[in-house]
Amino acid sequence: MTEDPRLCFHCGEPVPPSCKLAVEVEGQQQPVCCSGCEAVANLILQSGQSRYYQFRTETAIKPAEEDAGIETSWQRYDERHSLWGSPLKNGRYELLLQVEGIRCAACAWLIRSQLEARPGIDQVQVDVATGFVRINWQPDKLRLSKIAAILAGVGYRPHLPLLGAEATGRQQERRNALKRLGVAGLGMMQVMMYAVALYAGDAMGISEGSERFLQWVSLVVTTPVLFYSGQVFYTSAWRSISNRKVGMDVPVALAISIAFIMSCINFLTGQGHVYFDSVVMFIFFLSLGRYAELVIRHRNLQTGLALARLLPEWAELIRDGEPEQIAATDLRTSDHVRVRAGQTIPADGVVRKGSTEVNEALLTGESRPVGKDVGDNVIAGSINQTQTIEIEVTKDPDESAVSVMGRMLLKSQTHRSRYARLSERYAGWFVAVVLTVASLTALFWLLRDTAMLFPATLAVLVISCPCALSLATPAAIASSSRALLEKGVLLTRGAALEALNGVDTVVFDKTGTLTSGRPAIVDVVINPNRDGFTEQKAINLAALLELDSSHPIAHAFAGFEVDRKQVRQLTNHENGVQGRVDGVHYQLGNAAFTGVNVVEISSGHGRLWLADEKGWIARFDLDDGLRESAGETITALKARGLELIILSGDHEQAVASVAKRTGIEQWHAEQSPKMKMDFLQSLQAEGKTVLMVGDGINDAP
Repeated sequence: MTEDPRLCFHCGEPVPPSCKLAVEVEGQQQPVCCSGCEAVANLILQSGQSRYYQFRTETAIKPAEEDAGIETSWQRYDERHSLWGSPLKNGRYELLLQVEGIRCAACAWLIRSQLEARPGIDQVQVDVATGFVRINWQPDKLRLSKIAAILAGVGYRPHLPLLGAEATGRQQERRNALKRLGVAGLGMMQVMMYAVALYAGDAMGISEGSERFLQWVSLVVTTPVLFYSGQVFYTSAWRSISNRKVGMDVPVALAISIAFIMSCINFLTGQGHVYFDSVVMFIFFLSLGRYAELVIRHRNLQTGLALARLLPEWAELIRDGEPEQIAATDLRTSDHVRVRAGQTIPADGVVRKGSTEVNEALLTGESRPVGKDVGDNVIAGSINQTQTIEIEVTKDPDESAVSVMGRMLLKSQTHRSRYARLSERYAGWFVAVVLTVASLTALFWLLRDTAMLFPATLAVLVISCPCALSLATPAAIASSSRALLEKGVLLTRGAALEALNGVDTVVFDKTGTLTSGRPAIVDVVINPNRDGFTEQKAINLAALLELDSSHPIAHAFAGFEVDRKQVRQLTNHENGVQGRVDGVHYQLGNAAFTGVNVVEISSGHGRLWLADEKGWIARFDLDDGLRESAGETITALKARGLELIILSGDHEQAVASVAKRTGIEQWHAEQSPKMKMDFLQSLQAEGKTVLMVGDGINDAP
């Protein structure tokens, strides 16, 4: 509790001279800087939670003016079920909030105390490190806006992660960490320059005046590094001690304090060495490690939030026959929306007017555009490719499949791995051992040789820094995640790496995972009645005809070397292409376009016919081409005795074809994101350890 009348008792900011507001604490009047701090402090004190002020290690944030009306502003979310969080049993939900202003364990205790005392809230978990609050609650007993008001009432600002409102707080946190790292880095470079001169002077000789000057400028540069960049270590250490715990920053703060103080004493007395270079270097490398961890944590959280940004910002609402531009988030069930070619569909719905093709690859993994006619369902986040359509909204945008997947992914990112929790737990014991060994070392040299007391004790504290123990697991996971990301593999949770060694079942998505996502030639059939044509000649003719085509099918013929001068009069049509090669007119397309009189039977392949004036020459069967490494990967996994399964949103024939080519016996087609999740959970319920490998957003949860 502050005794300084010039500082606010609640937020610690200066109290304006004209402000006479105060709160009564244990019979004494404590000043506050504004009516907001007065209201929050009185609420905390009158609710019997004054211990918050006794155990806090940092002052609270100053209440903003908008916090007073937060319940009213949040009432628009009360009926948006998708913002209630993940559904649990018996009408309960698990709500995830990003809460601004959580500084220490006392903040976590205050939030839990305030929320768990309210009917309708079953459990509250607060993560001080990330600022996330996880609440198990019953919406029928307590409104979402009321939860926001409770938090704002005690000085904390809640944000709904999926709405992205907390991004500013993350940016500020990262900016502050980068500033501290920059100051530490510049300080380290400068002090190390002076240290090199001092070390050279020890070996080759240096004048006393030059030595004193270099020590003095080292002190000047080290001081701001210690008190600015190193402040986080002191704050964390004090927080641990205040809560009667021994955190990993306790020996860190102790080590840099001893090194700095002893260096100052040696500089002032002119005896012994100075260790300013060790101080700034220690602070810099620790700050660098923590900044890297912060960046990885923010990036992982951003992955889940990015899903919501697949939806467009605006939608063209049709009201009484007239178009009207509105925010896509304001769409509601039964609204009619016009979606033009090239636009993203803003909400799950059903086509009411028009027909088109949509690209659902990012959501379902379906490689080909999907035809949509009146009565067909469309998915929010998919792209309308060909014609303008009108859809009727069947789900609010924040209840769409892509929004649900975003919440699932965000939830998974906020769970800490088992090994990370274990390392943090054992770090406390390790710190206690380090401090004990350091104390025994100091006692030993105190009795034997006092000149060695300081350097020996400092060496124990620095070399056995427990940060390595606590940061090793997240650093290893972050490094591995980054390496995999550079190879095109995104881990949805770090715990997946820890479980890899025990995997017995591998489930693959098809499109973009086992296959390249582009069509490839899987078979060529030559008309037996046409002499002089070989597979290679037919392929070369088709490649010539496809030279100027922008259709996706043209990718199947793009890798063949042909002479453009051989082809003339190339033209593209809706169902094929045609041109003249060496004076002969050729056509390439479907059976109707080429005049081939056959009945097309669904085989799971795309099928093209090559024909001239005399009839058909060759038939090309196309399918999604396998990745170059797919066969080798499948063979290696089978050699390990793993069970392999294909789980795809693509149609049955396409999945069966890939399964046959890869030798995977078990496969399931036409699987929605929810069906995939249910299938994986059923495997886990059987006691299997499952690795899911996919490339679509629907595979991320």
